[in-house]
Amino acid sequence: MDQNLFKILEKLWLGGAVLGILGCIFFLTQKDNDSALFFFAFAILSCVVYYVRRTQSKKHQQYLDHKNESTGKTKKAGK
Repeated sequence: MDQNLFKILEKLWLGGAVLGILGCIFFLTQKDNDSALFFFAFAILSCVVYYVRRTQSKKHQQYLDHKNESTGKTKKAGK
């Protein structure tokens, strides 16, 4: 359950970064630069949060793998 939540949050922030970049490009070409700056800052923030979530997800997976090894449980095939 927790690992699925990490993946959903990763994808959410990655999507936010993509939307921020697209918004930045749109406002640079169609509207004013101040709005583009806002979307650029949002895209940078989303990228940073995505990176943090990705790192957290990897560390959590390593923790679960180590926990399963120490208890003698094997990981199910395909997961």
